[in-house]
Amino acid sequence: MQLYVAYLKFKPGVNPLMGLAAFERRKTFEHPRNAHVLGEYWVNAPAEMPQVVLVWEAADEGPGDYYEAAWGDVFDITIAQATRPVTEIPEELPANLKELAGQ
Repeated sequence: MQLYVAYLKFKPGVNPLMGLAAFERRKTFEHPRNAHVLGEYWVNAPAEMPQVVLVWEAADEGPGDYYEAAWGDVFDITIAQATRPVTEIPEELPANLKELAGQ
């Protein structure tokens, strides 16, 4: 399963009333079945920052397309794959890291 994070920032021109309407709309929204949602946070952030942060696991990018279709009218959405930090550095580093380390 891949880990994904979406940053949803209100589109230019979305006013506070439209933002409240989106918040109300969220009450009836259902996440896609193939997304295992780990967290959803509606943030009281400045206009230039994301107002929603969504984290989920999925086997593919399908849920991201669903979120863009469902919320793209109100939000500019940036989706990125993510990883959890490892507790130990592996003994065998990937080739690209070996090159950076000069090994």
